[in-house]
Amino acid sequence: MIYRIFTVWLLIGLGLLLFWELPEWLYFANSIFMMLYTAAVLERGYPYFFDKSSKGKAAFILVAIGAVTLLVEAWSVYTGYPFGDYAYTTMLGYHILGVPFTIAIAWVGFIINSTMISTQRSKWLRALETGVWVVFIDLILDPVALVYDFWQWDNGGFYYGIPATNFITWFFLAAILSLLLPIRKENKPQTKSYRLLQWMFLFFGLLALKKGFILVACLAIVFILAVEGRRLLDTSAKKALVH
Repeated sequence: MIYRIFTVWLLIGLGLLLFWELPEWLYFANSIFMMLYTAAVLERGYPYFFDKSSKGKAAFILVAIGAVTLLVEAWSVYTGYPFGDYAYTTMLGYHILGVPFTIAIAWVGFIINSTMISTQRSKWLRALETGVWVVFIDLILDPVALVYDFWQWDNGGFYYGIPATNFITWFFLAAILSLLLPIRKENKPQTKSYRLLQWMFLFFGLLALKKGFILVACLAIVFILAVEGRRLLDTSAKKALVH
């Protein structure tokens, strides 16, 4: 149900942003978009990672991911380390310690979605793959977020004004926090888990194309195909086990 709501919200928002500009009175829709994405991820991810007897553990892990990412973001906003020198605008809603609360919610969605499709049997290998997927997300998200004034970098960097430290931190933070999530070897992610990540690449990739970021748009296509390749690989492996 939440997946369908998110998809409709995404398509409406994409149409509005591609052909018009978001009016100021609709800025709150940015926060709702990220919350719906994470809710859709959790709708698929909760039964994938947890069973009915582990509600307390699940709540602890979700809160831990949100709290740690928020604190690391806040530390970076105030000190410039480890992400780099940047500051958030008011586009993403209410701030906690200088960071929009929706950023922590988005981190939960990105990490769980990426971990869900990283169906490695080793937690460490899964962590490495999760870090890669999350960096792929930021490679598409960050340039678009800059042009839409979600946040601003102070000193610039090699990739559309974004420093390398940002992507390095995204990788390690996502990889480390993914270790909190259990491995459920008997489960396989549903197709919609892959589609959610593809929707995000498509959404920000098309917005990048509108703004003339050809490299970002091309990377979005590559990453969409990479996710699809991951899905087909997992499907083939599952069929092989059945036979």
